[in-house]
Amino acid sequence: MAATKVQASGRRNAGGAKWVTLGALALGAFVGVESGWAGFGWAQVRSAVFPRDEALLGWVPVDTSALVIVDPHQIKLEALGGEGGAVRTALTRTRDDVKNATGIDLAFDVDKLVLSSSLLVARGRFDAKKLAERLAAHRYAPAEHKGTVYLVRAGEDAIAVVDGELLLYGDEAGIKSAVDAHAAGTSLEKNEPTTARLRRIGWDHPLVVSVRISDEKPSLREIVVGSTGPRAVSVSATGRSGLDLEGLVEAASVSAGDELAKLLEEKRKNAEALGPSVGLGATPILVDVAKKATIKVDRATGAVQIHVHLDPAQLDTLAKEAKTALPLAEMYKNVRLYQLLVPGI
Repeated sequence: MAATKVQASGRRNAGGAKWVTLGALALGAFVGVESGWAGFGWAQVRSAVFPRDEALLGWVPVDTSALVIVDPHQIKLEALGGEGGAVRTALTRTRDDVKNATGIDLAFDVDKLVLSSSLLVARGRFDAKKLAERLAAHRYAPAEHKGTVYLVRAGEDAIAVVDGELLLYGDEAGIKSAVDAHAAGTSLEKNEPTTARLRRIGWDHPLVVSVRISDEKPSLREIVVGSTGPRAVSVSATGRSGLDLEGLVEAASVSAGDELAKLLEEKRKNAEALGPSVGLGATPILVDVAKKATIKVDRATGAVQIHVHLDPAQLDTLAKEAKTALPLAEMYKNVRLYQLLVPGI
């Protein structure tokens, strides 16, 4: 009898422990979801295993010729120089400014960004209600276009959250164009040359830039004459130990690719000539980088493949030189002064 009671008590304790464990797991899952850590963790896995996200292109109008794709999960800050370096300082400042204005943390809430000249499309975790509350103080008002609600400040910009996982930002015309392209199926997601180009350069990089130079459908004149100029240029940047740049220039033919590669080789030999335009501090670095760069032609497609590497110290020096050589604040003041003096421009 005593043994039976002990066994029953043991079963009750085991059952109680099981429920406590399940309760703890449920609480942990709830906290993870509410705090965003669960979504962030899955996004990290997705970035590493399934980096391609062509659905973001579904909001970009098909006539867009230049794209920038950013994956925050792929960015390794330590590879971009010291903590107080120019590059990391700029990234930290941008992150803080955006978070203060919108509550959105670019490093935590955003998983992938696609930018064009008039639109930003981001995948991540966004709270439309909280965003509206914050931006109400900045005089943003709600509006709607084809069922998509967005916030707009008249004459300035607009922002929309779609289903809590997509964010659209641009001017009001850009937001409407994005909604129209998505609804009508006339987006870059349906443009095979663009998607093929991005697959070729790869989505698994912190930064990808792709620019279409000529139309994929050449005119009769181009067909008859035989245009030999580059069709598109794509560049990916990866920061594992410094910065690695992979370039892909799509040429019209293998012979055109050979000609372009020969021209690049000539420019590489004359890298010292860049001295007056980039600054004396940057010239030795650019010469060294140019000498170590690789240039080759894909004999099957004619595409020119270029690889360039900069170590962290070189990257930081170039960033500082660029800041000195391009005093953007002073340039902005001059432009604003000109606009004030000539208001019609």
